[in-house]
Amino acid sequence: MSRLRLGPPLTSVQLTQKFLPIVTRATARVGLAEKYNDIAGKAASLEVMDAKQARIENYVTQKTLDGLFHMIAEQERAIRADPMGAATGMAQKVFGVLGK
Repeated sequence: MSRLRLGPPLTSVQLTQKFLPIVTRATARVGLAEKYNDIAGKAASLEVMDAKQARIENYVTQKTLDGLFHMIAEQERAIRADPMGAATGMAQKVFGVLGK
């Protein structure tokens, strides 16, 4: 049975701490990190690129969180547009998960 764990919302910093190790392992596995970080590090040292974006792990993590927050905003917009319909749909999803 799946359990739905509810707790306080995570901040961007907390989400970054959770995502970054996963992204780091994935980019290292495909050999992308070393190549990108070398080139981007040189660009950052010349101030051609933002230093935060000079590591692929940071860049991918930030873009992932940007996408996540965009999806949350879209869901919130849908809820505000049709609160009753959204509540019914969410209730079905929640209770569907709890019923498994």
